[in-house]
Amino acid sequence: MLILFVWQLFRQQYHQADVRLIRWIQATLMFFILTLSLTSSSIQTYLANNLQQMLGSDLVISQNQALTDAQLSKLHQYAQQLSVSQLVNVTLTNDHYWQTVQLKAVDDLYPVQGTVQVAFETDGQGQSLSHGPKSGEIWVDSRLFSSLQLTLGQSLDIGHGQLKLTGLVRHEPDRLLEGHSVAMRALVHLDDLSMIQADNARFRYLLTGDESELNTLKQWATTELVTAQLYDKHSGHPLSLFWQRVENFVGLASVLLFLMAAIAIDQAGRRQLISQQRFAAVCLAMGSNKLQVFALSFGQWLLTVIAGLLPATILAWGAGYLILEQMQIQFTDLTVTWIWADLFSSYALLLALLAIFQIPNWLVMVKVTPAQLIRQMASLNHLLPRYGFALFGVAVVVFVYSDNGLLTAMTLSAMAATLILMMVLTWLVLRLGYTVTSRATGMMAFGFYMVKQRLLSKSIQILGVGMCATLLLFTLSLMKDIGQTMESYTREHDGNLMITQANEQQVQDIRQWSAQTGSDIRQLKPFWYGQLSHVNGQTLVEFATGPSESLASLQKPIRLHFSIKQANNNQTVIGQRWKEGDADWQQVSVEQEVMTDMGLKLGDQLRFEVAGQSLNFEIKASHKYVPGKGSITFWFNVPQSTMNKLQMPPLYMGSLELAGTAWGQLAELWQRHPSLRLISVRELTQRFDDTLSIVIMLVSGFSLMIILLAVLVISASVKGYEADERKKNALLISFGQSRLTCCRLSLFEWLLTSLIASVGAILGTYLTAQLIYQSQFGINYKPDWLWIIATLLVSALVVCSAGMIANRSSLKFSVGTLLRSIG
Repeated sequence: MLILFVWQLFRQQYHQADVRLIRWIQATLMFFILTLSLTSSSIQTYLANNLQQMLGSDLVISQNQALTDAQLSKLHQYAQQLSVSQLVNVTLTNDHYWQTVQLKAVDDLYPVQGTVQVAFETDGQGQSLSHGPKSGEIWVDSRLFSSLQLTLGQSLDIGHGQLKLTGLVRHEPDRLLEGHSVAMRALVHLDDLSMIQADNARFRYLLTGDESELNTLKQWATTELVTAQLYDKHSGHPLSLFWQRVENFVGLASVLLFLMAAIAIDQAGRRQLISQQRFAAVCLAMGSNKLQVFALSFGQWLLTVIAGLLPATILAWGAGYLILEQMQIQFTDLTVTWIWADLFSSYALLLALLAIFQIPNWLVMVKVTPAQLIRQMASLNHLLPRYGFALFGVAVVVFVYSDNGLLTAMTLSAMAATLILMMVLTWLVLRLGYTVTSRATGMMAFGFYMVKQRLLSKSIQILGVGMCATLLLFTLSLMKDIGQTMESYTREHDGNLMITQANEQQVQDIRQWSAQTGSDIRQLKPFWYGQLSHVNGQTLVEFATGPSESLASLQKPIRLHFSIKQANNNQTVIGQRWKEGDADWQQVSVEQEVMTDMGLKLGDQLRFEVAGQSLNFEIKASHKYVPGKGSITFWFNVPQSTMNKLQMPPLYMGSLELAGTAWGQLAELWQRHPSLRLISVRELTQRFDDTLSIVIMLVSGFSLMIILLAVLVISASVKGYEADERKKNALLISFGQSRLTCCRLSLFEWLLTSLIASVGAILGTYLTAQLIYQSQFGINYKPDWLWIIATLLVSALVVCSAGMIANRSSLKFSVGTLLRSIG
């Protein structure tokens, strides 16, 4: 009987404006979370299946230094098959064309599982081979073949020899381990790698064996090869953790959506709550108990949630399909996959959050008495429970999606700073406007008076619109400015060509070549590649409890810079840097952001594996990047006396300013030194722009959600105070004002709302940009003010239009309606 009664009440209220608005708000949140969950689950499922099919072996051990003879003997002892490969980044040339390539050198046993697909004619079909190229041969992929304008059968000059191009690679069985990199690829025999004289090769060991043999090898490698990465068909895809972090970041950003939704639900539910209070009082007067009344309220709420859940799920499937279709460029055969456990966990999270938002209303319902039928119902004036539970719901979202303290703190701090800025700006403008016009007459004075009387509702509207405008402005303007600013800064200080890796022999050749071509070497800084293996005696994996950008980089070799004096683009933040002549070489200065991200502190002990040696350092200082001569900086700085311990030649980073005629002669350098790593500032900028385009697509999609919720916030705040607006307009008519005056007053209020929100968005974006530029790049942000002003005007026009459309029903009034409401 109770269930039937709940169903009847739900049907009666289904088409009411307030209930419909709440249902839309809830469905919007459901759509966002379900789309995020469904997309991530589909990608993770694809990666897991992909790992099973494309690993190329039963077990892979990958590290940046060769195994010793004793370690190789251990692998041969337990593995049934073993193949050794080396991967290096080189630059291949053909006439005046050049291209950076990921070169894989394989032995005679490659591949141990699967086959290599190779075509021996330009338009021919790929053949399945159980071996790689022979000594003296090279195979390239089709993109490299086109980029260098190659022909099958020709010879390529590589370092100190030549290789004959005999095939086009279509597929490699261990291609998965490149993490779906878009780098162009080439295969050679391991015997030919010596002619290239490559530095910093990555060694890969492909093994096969039964379960017991593999378990023995994994246990041994975990303790003996602390810097190695192990992959098997059950360990998880190399990109799995990356996509988990993407999902967590987007989920963390959804805090803003939930905050706006909580505000909108609160505003839209004002009139509905009063109606529910009256109904509850009637039920109590007719003999029902409070438990039955609560059950009715809970049942109505649950049916409303379910009514939004069904279309949200269908729309999320469609959105997930479109998103995954775009991603099929990188992940072929990627399709929407229903993971019911993930889907139901998302349902549970959504129900819990929406229930938290509803708790203040249920607390009010518990206090209803039959006596309230003869007196006015209590309105929602208690701000603490209303917005306290909303903030608690936001905290739940943070707890679910947070995987990094620094990222969480930065994201929430940016949101909080923008919200506080807009709140302060709203209070100052309205307070100042009211004070200045308090003794004046006219529409503006009356408009400021009316807005001040509804400060809470107007503040909510301004915050909703302002956060939407902030995100859009950040996307449309800031992203564009970052690319332009960084290009001009790098061009000014670093020249037009960056040296990312060169050995001493290559540096000598660069000096001679630059003198011959009229080019200028701007800077050269020495370093070694080192792999961080232990922190305070713990392995890196044991020490780092959560994923982070720093951890992802530290799992690969990083550059250790040695010097006597501190670089002029660095500044010590805490601790004390070593001085000239200091005999203690076991000191290290760590970049400030890495210290924070990894949870490091002064006195911590770091162990690096450098060229087969284990070096122990103590953190004595932390430094940060500041504007100076060039943008080249390093995460880890060590004393120059470390050279005496290593007794090995360093590598170099640097930059050049090439003369116009020198670009055509770069191929000469790469023909002699294919492992020399050079990259033009133009190419760096293009890579940056490509990354920005992905970010802009992501943020633009998120902005659409913000826009939708901003419209719902406006509609909810208008609906929540619609009765008061009608009374106000009716009073104005009764005092002799025209309907046009009421319309102008409404327009003034919305124009004021939009301008405050837009100015707040501009200030918030400007301050955020300054912080980002100073902390990350050490330069000042210079915005495009023409673009910003145009954005402000467009934002004001859109908000005014949306507000007037949402407010049009409040302009439908009469003096008779006013008298009846008073009576």
